Amino acid sequence: MQWRQGDVLIERIDDNAVLSQKTEETLLVRGEGRYHGHFATGDVTVYTDNGNLYLEVHSQAQVEHLHTETRSFTGEHHPISLPRGKYRIIRQREYNPYEKTIAFIQD
Repeated sequence: MQWRQGDVLIERIDDNAVLSQKTEETLLVRGEGRYHGHFATGDVTVYTDNGNLYLEVHSQAQVEHLHTETRSFTGEHHPISLPRGKYRIIRQREYNPYEKTIAFIQD
């Protein structure tokens, strides 16, 4: 299964996947604006592996678009509820065939 929140793609992965490099950071992707980002909230553990982000939901969690300093809801994107499981977090990119460039999507 997949979910999208702005420029973030959340993809369910195999529950048997081994995730090893824990991080305390719950900010998954910082927005292109100065004070907002996509955060994991709830009963979760965030992992990094070679520049990739992974999320393990232990019971119930959400990905929310929050103000980075106050952690208040921005109203820009609806929260995404995720059931128990493991997920890959991908910052989406787009290809411009006219300029022949690849850039991160900005929401």
